Amino acid sequence: MHKRINAWFHTRVLSNTLSLSSSERWKASLGALLCLAACGLLLRSLPLDAHWPLAPVGASVVILFVQFHSPLAQPWPLLGSYLIATATGLACSHWVTQPILAAALAVALTIWLMAWLNCVHPPGGALALLLVLNGPYSNADMVAVAELIAINAGALLLVALLINRMLLRRRYPHSSTPPGPSHRTQDRPPIERMGLNHTDLESAVKALNTFVDVQEDELVEIYNLAVDHAFGRHVALTCADIMSRDVITAHFDTELAQAWRLLRQHKIKSLPVVDRFERVIGIVTVADFLRQIDQQSTPKDLATRIQVLLKRTPGLFAQKPEVVGQIMSADVFTATPQTPLSELIRQISQRALPHVPVVDEQRKVVGMVTQSDLLVALYKSIALGQASQAAKL
Repeated sequence: MHKRINAWFHTRVLSNTLSLSSSERWKASLGALLCLAACGLLLRSLPLDAHWPLAPVGASVVILFVQFHSPLAQPWPLLGSYLIATATGLACSHWVTQPILAAALAVALTIWLMAWLNCVHPPGGALALLLVLNGPYSNADMVAVAELIAINAGALLLVALLINRMLLRRRYPHSSTPPGPSHRTQDRPPIERMGLNHTDLESAVKALNTFVDVQEDELVEIYNLAVDHAFGRHVALTCADIMSRDVITAHFDTELAQAWRLLRQHKIKSLPVVDRFERVIGIVTVADFLRQIDQQSTPKDLATRIQVLLKRTPGLFAQKPEVVGQIMSADVFTATPQTPLSELIRQISQRALPHVPVVDEQRKVVGMVTQSDLLVALYKSIALGQASQAAKL
């Protein structure tokens, strides 16, 4: 009996509850402390009659700092809900004589209008109830109350925006600004073309017929991460399983002619650039060589200009790059031997990378993964899976 009660409690009471990491708990608490203190000081400093923080502001602070990425916490839901609640609360308090009926009607109207105008913010219901319970009001009192609420909402939004962005380094307000196509075309990255889109999400939300407290791009991110995890769980491959281990590298002072010779000799398109301790400091690719050539060059001039680029300049000074370190890309994405194949595919797709150096804890090169390695690994995984199913049949 005890086990059944315990199981019921965990599945019915404790399931689907919000869980915050330790760092997020501290950030949310610190943000709330600073926000309410700043709002109180700001309201007291205004050269007007008595102004103080309203009780619903406390509930709004919880949403703004605990669920700052939620649709409920964005500027329009905050301002719109306070505006609607003020109008319905004052109207119901003035026109409905029964307090209980006025309170119920004010909260119900506030919910309907917030949902209609896409500005759902739960403290709006609390504000409407508070206004009705403190009514009725004279015309002068209505103006004073509306002024107090407007100042509270404005001060709360301003302070929350500053604290979230400048102190807590959070992206607030939340905006859906996905990176542009990596190849400067209209096509989205492959992982996005194969994944969810706006139509899929809209259809799913309509099928649920309920409010979903998550941004659209975050829902896509959750879906992609779940797919990656499931793929990694079934395939269970890492970079160490598929990477090339005999990696051809260059140094900062490697001459361009020698680096070009290595690229052609080994039929590769990139060379990790390492220091004297074999730690990655950059990467040089065929594209880096071509970028040094005048973009106005014709195909006939290309071979000649490459030869000029590779030829060493005599003397102490040169007007062109002479060594790899002068043309390499210092911002290089790397993986580790333990990086799951699913995560690597995701990064390669998003960054349009043809090759990824694999490094150890000291950033020393231990391998290289190319798109060919990924294709072979995926082919073998699919083939083995199909063979296993056929064998069971």
